[in-house]
Amino acid sequence: MLESKGAIMSDRISGGCLCGSTQFETNREPVMQILCHCTDCQTVSGSAFYTAYIVPLESVTLTKGEPGGFSVKSDKGRDNRRRFCKDCGTRLWAELEMGFASVNGMALDDRSHFNPTHNHRLETAPGWCALNALLETLPITP
Repeated sequence: MLESKGAIMSDRISGGCLCGSTQFETNREPVMQILCHCTDCQTVSGSAFYTAYIVPLESVTLTKGEPGGFSVKSDKGRDNRRRFCKDCGTRLWAELEMGFASVNGMALDDRSHFNPTHNHRLETAPGWCALNALLETLPITP
């Protein structure tokens, strides 16, 4: 448990899909929070970037429903398993090859908790995308 201004709060944070049939919990303190501009994340999010709330995969627990899933190779050749609500299609998280989950920061019940710390894959960001130059940029890994 964590303390905030004298009140005790959980070390977990909840999230879920748009229709409410699939819900989860994960760590309140992520490894990092990324705006990912890779082409896969652009396609999945329908935007110039995806809000990636990175946590250890084993920290993600279902509290309601059972998500669908499919496996893809990222544009860098890594295996990723995408998890989504089978009823409404909301992207919930990706299970990354390295033992992490890339949770959709906008699927958190408290969206204000997502606060990006890094940009990633700026080389594939659309030319029209306004970039947050205050964020640290992650190096590209092979």
